[in-house]
Amino acid sequence: MPLSRQRGDLAAIAVDLVNSWDEYDDPPELLSARWLRRWLAWHGLEAAAEAVSDDDVPRARELRDRLARVFDAADEDDAVERLNELAAELGTPPQLERGAGGWRLRSWPGEEAGVDGAVARAAVGLLEAIRDLGWGRFGRCDGAPCRCVYLDRSRNLSRRYCCHFCADRVAQAASRRRRRA
Repeated sequence: MPLSRQRGDLAAIAVDLVNSWDEYDDPPELLSARWLRRWLAWHGLEAAAEAVSDDDVPRARELRDRLARVFDAADEDDAVERLNELAAELGTPPQLERGAGGWRLRSWPGEEAGVDGAVARAAVGLLEAIRDLGWGRFGRCDGAPCRCVYLDRSRNLSRRYCCHFCADRVAQAASRRRRRA
């Protein structure tokens, strides 16, 4: 699964980590120290990426599974509870710091926290997505057997697939079925 186009977006950090398990790759497990370095660097966490080792992979898998359970939650309250637990475990007390455009509030550890710091950012991003977009925007790909997740940012709530590859694959299969019939 390619990394999302929303480079550095907090919710995209979560989506990309959850999608590091891809049914169409052989083996489907993409998560490795190399992949973690690429993921962290893609989202602007270069210092964290440089510090990644093979010892970080089991922790990243555990955190990925916890984020995946958010997308499979029974309802919005369950998802928020899971994310709040993750943010409380990994986050830091909110801090006001100067950013490029003025002041900003930060509630996650610095890059020295590595994968934990990235997942803390991801949890905050998903909480913001629930607040701003609503729980109905969280989904799993309809292109079976793909199980990747997405955050629907479309205007009309029309997203059903994790990427164009899955959408095209499903459309082509439907076209072949119609031609055979």
